[in-house]
Amino acid sequence: MTTVITQKTSPARMARTAITVAALVVSATQLAGCFPVLAGAVGTGVVMATDRRPTGTQTIDRGLQLEIDNTLNARYSGQARVDAAVFNRKVLLVGEAKDANVKQQVDQYVRGLSNAREVVNELEITSSPGFMTKSNDAYLTSKVKTLLVTADGVPANSIKVTTDKSVVYLMGVVTSAEGDKATEVARNASGVQKVVKVFDYVSDAERARLDAASSSTNGNTGSEAVGTPAPVQSVPGTAPNAPVTSGAPATTATNGTTTSPVAAPVSSPVALPPGRSLP
Repeated sequence: MTTVITQKTSPARMARTAITVAALVVSATQLAGCFPVLAGAVGTGVVMATDRRPTGTQTIDRGLQLEIDNTLNARYSGQARVDAAVFNRKVLLVGEAKDANVKQQVDQYVRGLSNAREVVNELEITSSPGFMTKSNDAYLTSKVKTLLVTADGVPANSIKVTTDKSVVYLMGVVTSAEGDKATEVARNASGVQKVVKVFDYVSDAERARLDAASSSTNGNTGSEAVGTPAPVQSVPGTAPNAPVTSGAPATTATNGTTTSPVAAPVSSPVALPPGRSLP
């Protein structure tokens, strides 16, 4: 008689395995643009549930992304090449602007969006913004995503990867140890010139709470799911678990350190459908 032992697999583990397979396929074929499609096709529901951002915050992030992309592409065509990345209502700007005036205009526009709680402006000034590095940057982004998904101790679903001219920027809601591990993984990827951390740091206790609450929180429409970003820590070791005030003045950061002031929890901005002007 043959005994068959059936091992139960958690949804999170199944999602990790499915995304890993998709990511490896992309990495092998160097079709960077296919990664979101493949990963989304095999594990969208579970990925949403294991993201440390509430569902409402994810919705606001997507709306901000579309609003910024559409506006900047229309307003600064030929004057700037701006790639915006949004995570936890923090906006990262990378690329090039033809002069300091254009860079400042882009910065002021993004800071004027009330749903953007912080802006990290990494735009470089160059007389002729170029577009020739985007293909290689997309491939490096895909490669780093693959390595993060397959690395132990890295919350890949809570980390966003952006690459500009072979410099990798890491955003996300992580502990200090998780951020260091993700950084080490990314910096060892061939072709990566430098890694810049733009993380929101949380304590181990807050990480455990966010992970435990992610499935239930992302599945309801309660106040937390309306758009309050995950709590962050300005500098590791100080002001743990303090939520960021969305109305606080944004501060440009170039070293990945969150510099927004912290305060008591605040009411969430209203999430609007993508493509509409945000309040």
